[in-house]
Order: sequence, then C-alpha cells, then structure tokens
Amino acid sequence: MTTTRPAGPPAWLRFVQIGHPSSNLIVTSEGRRVLFDAGFGSDAALITRALDAAGTPAAALDLVVNTHWHSDHAGGNSWLQAGHGLPVAAARADAELVNHGLPGACLAEWLDQPVGKYRVDQPLDPDQTLTAGPLDWEVLATPGHTPTHLSFYQADEQLLVLGDAVHASDVGWVNLALDGPGALDAALATVERLAALPVHAALPGHGPAITDPAAAFAAAHARYQRMRDDPQRAAWHACKRILAFALMINDGIPLGSLHSWLASRPWLAGHAAAVFGTAPGELARDLLTEMRRTGAVAERDGKLICLTPHHAPPPSWLRLHGSARR
Repeated sequence: MTTTRPAGPPAWLRFVQIGHPSSNLIVTSEGRRVLFDAGFGSDAALITRALDAAGTPAAALDLVVNTHWHSDHAGGNSWLQAGHGLPVAAARADAELVNHGLPGACLAEWLDQPVGKYRVDQPLDPDQTLTAGPLDWEVLATPGHTPTHLSFYQADEQLLVLGDAVHASDVGWVNLALDGPGALDAALATVERLAALPVHAALPGHGPAITDPAAAFAAAHARYQRMRDDPQRAAWHACKRILAFALMINDGIPLGSLHSWLASRPWLAGHAAAVFGTAPGELARDLLTEMRRTGAVAERDGKLICLTPHHAPPPSWLRLHGSARR
C-alpha cells in the first residue's frame, strides 16, 4: 500500500508571507527552532506577531539562518539578536565582512538599504549539515543572486528553502555591475543543481510556495538563459527591482528631487558604467520612463510611489535608520 505525501511542507515547518519589504518567514516549530531569514528591520512588530501565530515566538527561537545578506532577509538579525540573544548563521565569506564591520557588508551602502549591526556566530560552508526542526539539512551553495547565496535541502522530506535562488514566477535579480557576467552562468548552474534534486516542497524568499518545482525550475532556467544571451535584460531586471524596493522603504521619493536622487545612487551608477555604457543621468531617465510605462509606479502627493503591495517603514523608523549604515 502506498502513502500519499500531504501537499506542502510538514506541520513543523511554517511558511509565512508577511509581504514587502520583508522576505517570507520560514520557521520550525519542533526540535531545534530555527528561523530561515529575518525580514526587513522595520518589520519587528509584524514579524513578532507572525512568529507568535506560527507557534514559535521570537523568544523561543534557537537560531536565525540567512540565505543571504540583503536587507529584506538579514535586516531583522539586529533586533532579534539584541532583544533575544539569538545567534545568527550565514555564509562564511559574508560572516567575515559582517563581523569586521567592513563597508561592503550586506551591500547596505551600495544598495542604499539600511541594515542594523549584527554578528554572525555560526559561519556556514556548502555541503555541511545544519540541524533545523527535528531533522538535518544540507547547506547548498546556490550562487547567482549573490555570489555566496545559500539554500537548504532536507532529503527525507524533500524540502527546499530557496531564499532568492528561484521564486514561483520570477527569479532573483543578478548583480552584473559588481559580480560580472559570470553571475549569470552561476545562476544557471544553480537552477540546474536544484532541478536535479527530488523536491516535494520548495519555499522561496518571496511570493507563494512553489507547487510545481520542476516547472518553476524550468521557467527560471529559461529566463536566466535569456538574460545570459542579453545581459542588459538582466541589468534592467535588477535596476527595476532595486528601484521598486527603494520606493517602498523610503515611502516614495519626492518628484522634485527624484532624478538627481536616482542618478546619484551607487547601484545605478554602477550599472550605467558596467553594463549600459552610459551616464547615470541617462540611465536614471530611461529607468523612470520604463517604470512608468509598465505601470509599476505612480505619482501621488508629490512623490513617486511603488504600486507593488507593501507596508512602508513608519516615519520614526525612517528618521532613525533612513540612510544605509554598518
């Protein structure tokens, strides 16, 4: 007699979508209580309530594990560590930059995305074992979105925690400005490695759970291949995602300073020079035109705002954390 495996992850692994600017929360409620990714720093109250509802309050956690160090995944490390004494596990190469307080840590300054200070207590290496919940997981190197991006695989349950390696209907943006064209080769190899695994449930860092992993991996591979054939396509994808996120966390940008603000961002200047071979002001103009054309943004109350559903940080948080810092 065969037993049909229930749809989705097991009951001891909770998948919680709290929306932008935070990543999804993936938390174990039995055994070693682990939170995969910690959301954006301004969402402390929302994340606290979500963890309570999931049956694993922040105070009951044993460990926070980061798939990568971008602000929407690692921003919550600071308050979880300061308020609850939680250790953080992350890629070894990232840990060295974070723990030494170096400017490149989390790309916080380059992306202009604030990340509160934290330390990495448990450096992770690919192919090692990590205990989360009642079972052991394999740490997978899944570069592409970042060079040191990690995913996590539980073979018995055929579970994948993906971070931003693959989403249900999208892929993580790839940083050609800093990582070069080889990042697209790495992203393609990552998708091929993931597609070769027996996967029952795949849980991404944004959007819904992946219900058809094979189809999602095939679509991601095809999209990354198109980007590999036309690197500017990848750069447009990145710039649009970064700008949308900036509009979210800044609660919109005043129209009067919009063009000059955008042209002065390090990430835009980097893409203008490394990928497009143009001046930052020209790329800023073209990017704003494209965002308006696609309906991704709107003008409201003298600001350009992002139309993707999100909850902006409260003004008090913005006043305190509004500039990127390490």
